[in-house]
Amino acid sequence: HLLVENQRRYFLEGKTLPVNIRKANLKKLLSVLMSNEKFLAEAIYKDFRKSFYATVENELCIPYGEINRALRKLAKWSSPKRCRTDLINFPASSRSVPVPYGVALVIGPWNYPYMLTLVPVISALAAGNTVILKPSELSSNSSSALSELINSNFPPELLYVVEGGAEVTQILLKEKFDKIFFTGSTAVGKIVMKAAANHLTPVTLELGGKNPVIVMPDCNLRIAAQRIIWGKFHNNGQACVSPDHVYVQRDIKEKLFNEMKKAAEKIHHNDPLNCTILPRIINENHFDRLAEMINGNSIVFGGKYDKKELFIEPTVLMDTNERDPVMKEEIFGPILPVLEFDNIEALINNIKQKPAPLILYIFTGSKKMAGRIIKEVPSGSVSVNDTVMQFVNINIPLGGMGESGMGSYHGRAGFDNFSHYKSVMKKATWFELFFKYPPYKSYRLKLLRVFLGRSLRGFWQ
Repeated sequence: HLLVENQRRYFLEGKTLPVNIRKANLKKLLSVLMSNEKFLAEAIYKDFRKSFYATVENELCIPYGEINRALRKLAKWSSPKRCRTDLINFPASSRSVPVPYGVALVIGPWNYPYMLTLVPVISALAAGNTVILKPSELSSNSSSALSELINSNFPPELLYVVEGGAEVTQILLKEKFDKIFFTGSTAVGKIVMKAAANHLTPVTLELGGKNPVIVMPDCNLRIAAQRIIWGKFHNNGQACVSPDHVYVQRDIKEKLFNEMKKAAEKIHHNDPLNCTILPRIINENHFDRLAEMINGNSIVFGGKYDKKELFIEPTVLMDTNERDPVMKEEIFGPILPVLEFDNIEALINNIKQKPAPLILYIFTGSKKMAGRIIKEVPSGSVSVNDTVMQFVNINIPLGGMGESGMGSYHGRAGFDNFSHYKSVMKKATWFELFFKYPPYKSYRLKLLRVFLGRSLRGFWQ
């Protein structure tokens, strides 16, 4: 409670508002991260066995890019935007002014404990907010590393990391925040939103979902297989943007399987259980849930696992149908079911009946077919002929819809997410519209219609 009060006092004193102060905070965060890459990598290795290369590549490079872009664009983003003024308000000037919400709560996930936690923090600071950060307790070593670095380099009134389990999150959610940003499961997202409703706090939810991949016969199968396999097993499937399952046209199924095997071999070199590139599963609960999905299913390749090492090798399942348990929940692990289809119309109708995924993946050589699927199938985002890489493009927003989330972020969208756009109209005093005041006569109503943009003909009728 005291922490929130101190941050609100700090914010209300205007200490986060100057653009040069925001830039200085972002530069400091960038310096802290870059000078402690080894320390951060050692911590995340204890959680996932993630390599130094993977830590820099998929945990730190995107935050670096977000900071550098914000530093270049912040003056423009934070400037008032001139708006047109309608005739009835003449003479006047109108503008839209981005202002920070105030005290923001960012609740981070365990699967990318640095990247998915830091990116919204960067957006919040760029917009001029103060931030309380609650990282996931499941990736405890990574969370402690973030806490140590941030809390020793920033004043708690500006940015502070609070560690702990679900009980700590529940305590935080009882506080009145001005903005909440949550990344995690749909089930917990509902809890966060319900808690935020008590204070009418605006919420952004970055959730997940079963991201489908549609593979059409006219695509480049070698490239499709390579990009699907890489996208699925990057971080060993523990990503909200990972492909969840594949729909492939029946006639090309075997060809796709052959290309997938080749692509997988490039990752683990035919020794998946000793692969040092792929990280481990986060804990035994998730491991047991994933292992159960493999058991009893027809396997194209993979299927082996080692509970002691919390490792499951990249696994592709075949002969899967919509009724199988693996299709009932988001997989969030290194298991990829492949389903067949014959008719694209039937497939589109099938996908449309399900909750909107965070991302829809389409592999096709036809612009017309891609356009049709994009138009007809609801989803937060779409990637054509690639997987996951749209997440790296900070020039486009990322966000879900329905059960995959609400609100978007990255780049300018992240700044907007943590900003309220205040409308400001400045009116001149040398002219006044007499007909907005009594007495209300019929000719005055006609004038009002004209000035409000109705029909000019109405004045003469």
